[in-house]
Amino acid sequence: MKIKNQLLQSALIACLTLPGLVMAADAKLTDEQVNEINAQFPMPSGKMLGDSCAACHGTLGAEFNEGMPPLAGMNRQHFIDLMKAFRQGDFPTIVMHDVAYVYSDAEIEAMADYFASLPAEQWPAPNVRESAFLNPDGTIKQIGGAQ
Repeated sequence: MKIKNQLLQSALIACLTLPGLVMAADAKLTDEQVNEINAQFPMPSGKMLGDSCAACHGTLGAEFNEGMPPLAGMNRQHFIDLMKAFRQGDFPTIVMHDVAYVYSDAEIEAMADYFASLPAEQWPAPNVRESAFLNPDGTIKQIGGAQ
């Protein structure tokens, strides 16, 4: 019975406070407020910002000839134009609007400088004969467990 009362009290408190929290979460910061917050912290380097692109576009902007375009060697202005278009929602995408939305113009420009400075090259294809998981004949190596 005590637990039931505690749960009911918690639910009541949540019902009373949640609308205020949701309203606060919906409040939009003005550009001036965002700039004021940003001025308090140093801007990360283009490389540091660009590292977040590696999961889809490859380490250092290079890739393994896969579906995502490489960023290494991309024209600086082309990168900036694309990121701003993604940020504005000009292209229907599943991921890139949400990725680009968080970056300021200065951060996008820093990433553009970084990727433009990298050589446009693909990583060599992995050699399956030297894989940590495959034997030279292509069979799967025994990993852990009984030998």
